[in-house]
Amino acid sequence: MPEEWLYVTGGIFIAMLVFVIGYNLLTINMIQAQKQMALTKFKDLQTDIETVCLQEVNNYKLTKISIPTSVRVLYVTDDTKNLLPTVVEKINNKETNKARNICMQFIDEQILRCEKLTCNTTMPFMGSLPENMDIKIMVKKILGEAPVKDYELNITKTLGDEVEINIGGNVG
Repeated sequence: MPEEWLYVTGGIFIAMLVFVIGYNLLTINMIQAQKQMALTKFKDLQTDIETVCLQEVNNYKLTKISIPTSVRVLYVTDDTKNLLPTVVEKINNKETNKARNICMQFIDEQILRCEKLTCNTTMPFMGSLPENMDIKIMVKKILGEAPVKDYELNITKTLGDEVEINIGGNVG
């Protein structure tokens, strides 16, 4: 009889251990997939900016971008070495910056991922706000959807080497 309890207890312990390891692997996989999606969207946005830059003045492109909660900020800057100390207010107020580099920073990293742009680009600061500041992100998470911030962007060539990006409609 004591032998059976030992097997039952051991089986429960092993099942819990397998569950915890599986959950951790699944979580790590989801985080990596979210980061990869963000990097793909970042590269797509850079390509869209470059495409509009090579066109004639007043040409534009409408595009959508989904920014996952793992992204701290997406913006243009000429200072690609230093991180911004605070970005929540800049994102909330839709502040803009004008520069020749588009950069993205993940929440869990202390580096900027930047790409050089051909045109001088004016773009608002974009990113996912903390859940307690963005009700739409909270609702998406409750509904089991991906916690992303969706933006509709209008990328327009305004002058010879200048591109302007406007948020057409914050859809998520």
